Amino acid sequence: MGEEPGRLTVLRNPLQGTCSGPWGARGPIVALVLLILGPLTLPTRTSAQERPDSIRPDTTAAQERPDTIPADSVSVDTVFYNLPDLDRPIARGWETGVWVWAEDEIAASGALTLVDLFLEVPGILPLLTGDYATPQVATAFGMGGGRIRVLRDGFELFPLEGGVPDFTRIGLAGIGRVRLVRGGTELRIELTSLDQHDARPFSVIEAGTGDLNTNFLRGAFLGPRALGGSVAAGLERVDSRGSRGDEPGQRTGTWLRYQVHRGDEAGLALDFRRMGSSGEIETYAAEVTRTDWTVRGRARVAGRLTGEAYYGRSIHDMGDTREAYGAEGGTRSQVGVRAFFEGPGVIASAAYRRFEGDALPRGRLEASLEAWAGAAGGLAFDADRATWRGTTATTTRARAWTAPFWGLSLFGSWENGTAGARPGPVMDRSPPPDTSAAEPSDTTATQADEEPAFHLSDRTATRVGAMFSWRGLALSGARLRLEADSLLPLGLEPDRGQPALPGGVRSGWELWGRIPAPFMVGLAATGSLQQWEQAWSYLPERIYQASLDYHRTFLESGNFELWLSLGVRGRDPMTVRQVLSTGEDEDGAPTLELASVPFAQSWYGKIQARIVTVRIFVGWENFTIRRNLQDFPDRLLPQTRAVYGLRWTMWN
Repeated sequence: MGEEPGRLTVLRNPLQGTCSGPWGARGPIVALVLLILGPLTLPTRTSAQERPDSIRPDTTAAQERPDTIPADSVSVDTVFYNLPDLDRPIARGWETGVWVWAEDEIAASGALTLVDLFLEVPGILPLLTGDYATPQVATAFGMGGGRIRVLRDGFELFPLEGGVPDFTRIGLAGIGRVRLVRGGTELRIELTSLDQHDARPFSVIEAGTGDLNTNFLRGAFLGPRALGGSVAAGLERVDSRGSRGDEPGQRTGTWLRYQVHRGDEAGLALDFRRMGSSGEIETYAAEVTRTDWTVRGRARVAGRLTGEAYYGRSIHDMGDTREAYGAEGGTRSQVGVRAFFEGPGVIASAAYRRFEGDALPRGRLEASLEAWAGAAGGLAFDADRATWRGTTATTTRARAWTAPFWGLSLFGSWENGTAGARPGPVMDRSPPPDTSAAEPSDTTATQADEEPAFHLSDRTATRVGAMFSWRGLALSGARLRLEADSLLPLGLEPDRGQPALPGGVRSGWELWGRIPAPFMVGLAATGSLQQWEQAWSYLPERIYQASLDYHRTFLESGNFELWLSLGVRGRDPMTVRQVLSTGEDEDGAPTLELASVPFAQSWYGKIQARIVTVRIFVGWENFTIRRNLQDFPDRLLPQTRAVYGLRWTMWN
């Protein structure tokens, strides 16, 4: 994981593609060429590559700028620029429900997807429909449409295929930081692209293979000086034979970026990302591609205030020619402004986004404030207001925590708000008429005409707990309560077209702990348990995980680092948002029978070693070969998979 959850911290074959559209199949090829040949085309020193003692130089050191150093002492090879930082350092940890992974922590996780990265976060529930090329998402607290949001560099990756973004089409290539905010009313994921941390060109390549004919490649290249600015490129690809060995599929992504800079005070960036997937599964679309491009300008406006304006477009490209997908696909634009202010003990940010198209918010206004007072603790507050054609959805959240006193600290959160979601995919034209019946009834036509373009759901959540920490030991518990008027479907293919379910009240509690081994430095046992008095759709009564982890850096230079993990993840049986039948109870009240999936448990092991800038890793999922793993009915997951590979970081 990105950090010890109990420690509250304040932060500052690749040539083939199935893509279509403006870049077509050439996108991965262009990125691969830049990735491999980029360092050869940029102005660099002719001396041999300089190897740092660790993967990254000290990024906290002051960046050298020509306007602060005498001109005769500055070498062109020491100068590099980034856009002004516009990211808020939220306090992170188990107490606040915020998890953060920096670039090296993403590498240490061995994750190939966002779902992989979130697997060890307490209370996060993966929802998979098969292998890498099929729809997937992660949720928490039974959340569905409208409550899972993903933002990349401030640009919202709003759903194109339903009520939530499909994580299959959100890649990790070129991502330098991931922040997950696990709230009771919203799961918020913030992705930040790689920045330049050194004046030399930087490249990273990760490649590996494994069971089920699994092959993967992920890489990125950053050039600090090219074409009058800086350039970056990345690509990723995963191929697999599928869960049953007869469902081959692949996902391919491309990233291209060009920036011009006015020192570190201002800059303009053009960013292009594409991720497509294709498979041979009758149940789901054969080929889908998501493309996002943005142009943004960012500057330090005055003192501690930084501002940004951007414009971007998201393209949903459907490559399946079957009649069911005939109308699916389209393009939607987004324009926004953001502001960020940092003062002594205070961080404030605000953003306004305006969207184009059916069933998307006409506008969304957000604001947040975080303050902390050293030994006393801190407080975080945020609110957002979204509007659909005159209908308003407002959400407010507050978090508070205290600093440890004699090892004991308290924390709590309160959230209340309304979320809206579109029940189906983006379409640029009307779907083809239903020809299954020669003469559709008037009732059917009326229902179709009255089907709303979006649904709204209200929810309130509270979390109150305490933690005891002492010399690396951390034990914590929290009481949970959820109240919702309705539960919206995800809107992805597994539950697309399903109705909103009745809500209710659910109470529960969760525990988390970390116990270091007294006899071995770097060894610790970590575990979590979330227990509910009554299950909910996409919320089993019990979610748990436990692991024995070893992490230590050796040698005075720090050039050898080792990670070992052995653990288990599991959940109780779970209902999903697929209605099998309707009826009435003894009192005449309506009832619903929902589809369900059985108990799931997976034992896993991971080994990773870093030698200077090369990482070698091995991972093994479900090595006890439990056979009936599934998150949706009749969609079995891979029984077991072992993968191995290496990651190589290069300078110049």
